[in-house]
Amino acid sequence: MKIAKIILLFLALLLTNCSNELEQEYGLTPPASGQVTFLLGLQEDDTSAIRTRNGEPEQIARMWYAIANDRGEILKPLYQKLEADFSKLTIEGLGYGDYTVVFLATTNPESNATINEPEQLSDVWLLNQVAKAPLDDVYFYKKIELHIGKEQAAESQTVTLERCVGKIDIDLNVSSDYMWRFIRKIDITFDDAKGIYIGLSANGEYSGTEGIESYDITESRSFYSLPSKEALSGFVTIESNRSDGTSFVHKYRFSNCKIEAGRISHISIDYRHPESLDGLLYIREEDFSRFETDTMFLANEPRDIFYDSKHRSFYANAPLQVSISDEHQLLVKFFSPVAIHDVTILCRFNKISTEFLELAHFDVIYPFMEATFPLPVVSSDRTFTTSSGRKIVIPAQPELSSDDVTLTIRTEDPYMKKIEQIDSRWFIRFSAYSADNGHAYWRHMNPLLCRHGVALAINMAFMFSSEEFNTEMNKYEGKLKDNGGNAINLDALRQRIRSHGGLVLGCVSGVGGLGGGNTYGLANYCYTGVYFDATPLGSNPHNYARQAMFHEYGHCLGYSHSSTMTYGDQWTVLCATVFVNMGQEGKLPICSKNIIANLPM
Repeated sequence: MKIAKIILLFLALLLTNCSNELEQEYGLTPPASGQVTFLLGLQEDDTSAIRTRNGEPEQIARMWYAIANDRGEILKPLYQKLEADFSKLTIEGLGYGDYTVVFLATTNPESNATINEPEQLSDVWLLNQVAKAPLDDVYFYKKIELHIGKEQAAESQTVTLERCVGKIDIDLNVSSDYMWRFIRKIDITFDDAKGIYIGLSANGEYSGTEGIESYDITESRSFYSLPSKEALSGFVTIESNRSDGTSFVHKYRFSNCKIEAGRISHISIDYRHPESLDGLLYIREEDFSRFETDTMFLANEPRDIFYDSKHRSFYANAPLQVSISDEHQLLVKFFSPVAIHDVTILCRFNKISTEFLELAHFDVIYPFMEATFPLPVVSSDRTFTTSSGRKIVIPAQPELSSDDVTLTIRTEDPYMKKIEQIDSRWFIRFSAYSADNGHAYWRHMNPLLCRHGVALAINMAFMFSSEEFNTEMNKYEGKLKDNGGNAINLDALRQRIRSHGGLVLGCVSGVGGLGGGNTYGLANYCYTGVYFDATPLGSNPHNYARQAMFHEYGHCLGYSHSSTMTYGDQWTVLCATVFVNMGQEGKLPICSKNIIANLPM
């Protein structure tokens, strides 16, 4: 009996060992002992300044952690798992006792800092090894003291990592936002060559020192750094250009700049430039973000905007509009899907000078731009350059309005040179007509159709003004007949086109178009189907869309279906053929369907 009990006990132990081996073999997790779960996140406060371009908080890109015993020795637990998104760390197998858990993280996946693997909490963990330069990355650190009781019960903690770096902002005070174009380079130097820490140990202590010398901050005008030992002094060097292309350098002293973890330090500088009191608005493409700039006819533009002629109307021979807004700012609208470059706005202050002055210059005006720009002369006396090169001081104009100035445009841009050839002054706007009243044909426009309508009106006005069209129309002498069947005098027809008041663009469905007087409606496929490349190369130019385009314009000129200006193989064939040929040869202002198709909506 005693032997039997011994045998049974032996078998039980054997089965237990086999069971443990099976668990390990198949990855089955035994009941956890000393399990700790850390739920991880980043510090959120006003000093973070780490957000994406759309304003969303940045996420952890890389993370490190270490566990130490009560003697500061780094341990390797039996089981540890850090989630791929760095949201949770699970550690198991910690025995009874006290531990220290430390975390280090950055939002920059390509940081150049050195991350060591510590053996002791006192070892340097984070190290900036770039000489004479700051760390310039956002890093977070946190130290947690942990106690595992004798019962080794599982527990969970929420850990918020805090910034272990500070940020330095260089606040440049300029006389106007137009001064930024002169600045070519900005760098910073601290006087103390050993004033800034370069290392962070696993226990959270800073160590080692270095200086910052001629560090380039041109793009951001700010940088991140491990803390300084004390308040620092130094200088910011700014290299600038003058309007004549020559350059100069200024050094601006500062003091009492202390870099502290998790805080922003500011260095304020009053930027000096010999042209600080100039009145010229010089806007580069990269400057648009500083001002109130928008784009017309975006997909979400409401109907009450694009149907309102106060907001969306233009003359076909003047798609670039410049004026003084009710807020005394320069208002620019550009009704065109094509960008233009090197545009100067000239201004005559009617009560002060008889000469035109250079008010603004744009490196580029982008398609369908709508923007306002503050005028420095509104708040203070400003110096302007006249067309003849003379300097003149204009006193402050706090109540400046469109009545006080005369504005003109000067540019050699090829697109605008084409616009200058348009000899008609068609007024273009948009209408819903009877789309809301259950009409059989009228439907609503949308922003994309409005863009195509702009292109259509400009192209058609340009073609009618062109030598190519007028030469080809001469071949139709005696063939173009009015409503009574009489031959139309071609010179009288040209004059009728030039003096036509314009088009109120609308959309129809069920028919190709409706037209008469200023009323001009086309089906959506006609707006998009008139470009030369809307049909295969070599196909008949007289497609349905182009036929509708010029048929309805024949009605706008006063001709009925009894004439040859609507149906037949005369007027619409003449117009469609010239229109396609000029598009293929790149002679129209807006040739290809892809010009609008490639614009952001």
